[in-house]
Amino acid sequence: MSEPHWPRAQWRDGGDEAFLLWFVFGDFDADLRIDGDRYRTRGLPAGIDAVRYRNEALARWDGYPLAGTLGKVLWDEDARLFEQAKRAGECFMVRGTLRDPSDLDALRDLVGTIEALCDAGGIAVVDPQTLSMFSAADWHARFFAPDTFAARDHVLILCDGDDRNAGRLRVHTRGLRKFARPDIDIRNVPPAVAAHAGGLAQGFVEFQCDGGIVEDGHAVEVEGAPQGIVAHLSGAHDDADFNNRHLALRWPD
Repeated sequence: MSEPHWPRAQWRDGGDEAFLLWFVFGDFDADLRIDGDRYRTRGLPAGIDAVRYRNEALARWDGYPLAGTLGKVLWDEDARLFEQAKRAGECFMVRGTLRDPSDLDALRDLVGTIEALCDAGGIAVVDPQTLSMFSAADWHARFFAPDTFAARDHVLILCDGDDRNAGRLRVHTRGLRKFARPDIDIRNVPPAVAAHAGGLAQGFVEFQCDGGIVEDGHAVEVEGAPQGIVAHLSGAHDDADFNNRHLALRWPD
């Protein structure tokens, strides 16, 4: 068996499933065929479907990404691209689950498949799990052209006010469900150490994308906290903050 293109060097089976979801808006070729060699894809992995919809029909679905809270986020991000996506005649929904994958070659296949959809008429790609939208050119430059895996491209790290702790920040992620791993939620972060907390979150992201598992109760050493801070596995896949379970950590007072 050949070595994977995108390995997970620290992989252990966590027993969960990777959930993958993108929407590609555009007006596509009637006879759409994908050249696997050109787009570095073996086709759709087992468990993943690419379903073609009329945009106006999909817009009546409760999960339509250009409506509701997500729609507002995407409009604020790029109103021009958002309006182009809304006017598109069609949309491909690429969606499904994979048993905790031992490598990321299935993700690489889907990056190539979406690149092919963009070349066949796609103008905008929405990734609901990271609250993000990309033009076809951005998708090519960021995801397809390098042919290397970078965790920061697939997982979003956010820093905003902590509504549970006045004057403190919250550093949290979205997107780790793509890797069958929990997201990260670090609360009570002093503004002066926001970069430190962001680096801690990034370390968790890269470790889990590489297949590592953070055990419930794992303690992390932090300067000024002799006992460290402890990661507790919390939440469920239907948690609206993450659409995933998460590791909850509290920065010491």
